[in-house]
Amino acid sequence: MKIRKLIPVYLKQLKVLGRSYYTIRGAKYVLHRFTRFLEAESADHIEDLNADILAEYQQELYFSLTAKGKPLTLRTQAQMLGVIKGFTRFLKDKDYLIHDPGESIRLPKKPKRLPKVILSPNEVKQLLDAPDMRTNRGYRNRIILEVLYDTAIRRDEVRNIRLVDLDLDAGYIRIRRKGNKERVVPLSRRVCELIQNYIQMVRPCFVNGRDPGYLILNRWGRQMDANGIWAVVKRCVYLAGIKKNVTTHTFRHTCATHMLKNGAPTRHLQQMLGH
Repeated sequence: MKIRKLIPVYLKQLKVLGRSYYTIRGAKYVLHRFTRFLEAESADHIEDLNADILAEYQQELYFSLTAKGKPLTLRTQAQMLGVIKGFTRFLKDKDYLIHDPGESIRLPKKPKRLPKVILSPNEVKQLLDAPDMRTNRGYRNRIILEVLYDTAIRRDEVRNIRLVDLDLDAGYIRIRRKGNKERVVPLSRRVCELIQNYIQMVRPCFVNGRDPGYLILNRWGRQMDANGIWAVVKRCVYLAGIKKNVTTHTFRHTCATHMLKNGAPTRHLQQMLGH
C-alpha cells in the first residue's frame, strides 16, 4: 500500500482526537513533503518505511534550505520530525506496521546539532577509487559513485538517467521528475569523459537484447533498481575501508557541503539539489 493513501486516514484520526485546524493543516503539509521524498527514493510503500529511510530523511531536513536560502531551524526540524513520529506510531497502532520505525528518531535539541555524515575530500577519493575499473562491473560502479558525488542527485534520479538526458558536450544532465518537472544539473568535464568512455566501451557489455536506454544497467541488461544502487555504494564503502554510516544521501550532503565551502552561491545549490 502506498504511504500517501494513509495520510487522510491519519488526518481524520487527528480530527477525531480534537486537534486544531492549524495542527491538522501543518501535519498535512509535513506528511506530503515527507512522501515526496519517499517517492523520489522509490520508497513510498508501507513496507519501505524503516529506520534507515527515516534517518536519511532526517539528514535531508538538516540540509534543506528555506525559500530565503537559510537552513531550517532546529525547532522546525524537530516539529516536522515530531509529526512523522506521530504518523508512524499511528501506523503501528493500526497494524499497518509491525514495528514503529519512528522510535529510532531522536529529535534535535539546542545546543546539540544533528550528527552529520560528511565525507572528507580524502574519503571521497578513497571511495571513488574503490571499484576496480579494469572490469566492466567496476567501471559501471565508478560511474554511479562519480555521478552521485559530482551532481548531488538522489539515488532514484541516478537510476532513471536515460542516455537522451545527457549532453556530454555541453556538460549537463536533464533530471526528469514526476509531474513533468525537470531541472538541469551540471557535470564536470572529468566525469563527462568517464561517462563517454563508459557509454562507448563498457555499457554495451551490459546490454542483453533490447536496449532499455538507461545509463546504468544491471547484469541482466535492465535498468538498475534502487536497491542495486544502494548495494553498489555499500560494497564500495566496505572496499574503501570507511567506517562511517555512508548512504546514497551521504554523497548529496557531502557534495553540498564541499560546494558551500568552496563559495558556491546558495541559490545555485538549491536549484541543483531540486529544492
